[in-house]
Amino acid sequence: MVTDVPTKAAPQFDPSREVPDEYDVFCESCGYSLVGLTNDRCPECGAVYEPRQLPFARVPWLHRKRLGKVNAYVRTVLMICFTPGRFADELCRPVRVSAGEARKFRLVTLRFVAVLAALAGLAVIGAIAASVYNASLIISPGATKHRVTDAAFAAAAIVAGVPALYLFLKLATDMPLFIWKGLPSLKAVELSPVHQYACAPLAVAPFFGAVSVYLVYLVEQTAPVDRFAYFMLAVWSMAIVPLWLWGVALAFMTASRRSTPRRIVLLAVYLPVHWIIMFAFTSMLWLLFVQGEKMTAELLHIHTTVFN
Repeated sequence: MVTDVPTKAAPQFDPSREVPDEYDVFCESCGYSLVGLTNDRCPECGAVYEPRQLPFARVPWLHRKRLGKVNAYVRTVLMICFTPGRFADELCRPVRVSAGEARKFRLVTLRFVAVLAALAGLAVIGAIAASVYNASLIISPGATKHRVTDAAFAAAAIVAGVPALYLFLKLATDMPLFIWKGLPSLKAVELSPVHQYACAPLAVAPFFGAVSVYLVYLVEQTAPVDRFAYFMLAVWSMAIVPLWLWGVALAFMTASRRSTPRRIVLLAVYLPVHWIIMFAFTSMLWLLFVQGEKMTAELLHIHTTVFN
């Protein structure tokens, strides 16, 4: 595994033959195959490239100009989630791995989850507003005013929860580089792309989140004899994504030829602790916002029961 620094000349191959598995060279500007070419310009778009550079790793995300952004993203997520060992092995081959592209993948994943969380928050706010409106048709104006106040404070807390969630995910998936120390070929700082891709299971988090919400709803609606079963299913549904993230990170570490069982065990223990600390930190920030809401209501003498 090497970085974007030019290295010794790669072997040239007959462009009429099938591209060998170990080399998959494409133009970074248009995606045109550069296998077998000896000049320094892409014949398709004219972009200048370095013929001596090794090819990018066979990671779909790195070839999204050729594959399409959505297709490349989905294929990369599936590759990481279901074959993490093969993905890590690919990064350990003598190929280029772009740290910038790996960061983009992580940010796209985090923003995708945050946007869906925001949409879910808007749906909850809409449901609250509808409830207040329906109640206003049958209760006194004074009671309606209190309900509107409660709904406004609740909506503000929900809105503040979205950036808090994004911050938590960003901190939780930004693992320190020391855990990669000792991987083949390069220093830990040069292997940062590895842990950037480990966030891929978050892409399926919205699905399992929706399943968990539905199961919690069933807990409230079903007979007491069935509630425990639905509750356990909801718990397992919420646990799938953290377990998946945990497993992918361990698979990436295991793929290293120099990783010892001790280091893998240490990583297995470290990750949950890291996540808990980041969750506690971001939760504290969100609670400070809620506390600020409460203090504002008291200073302005606004009657609300939402904080009770």
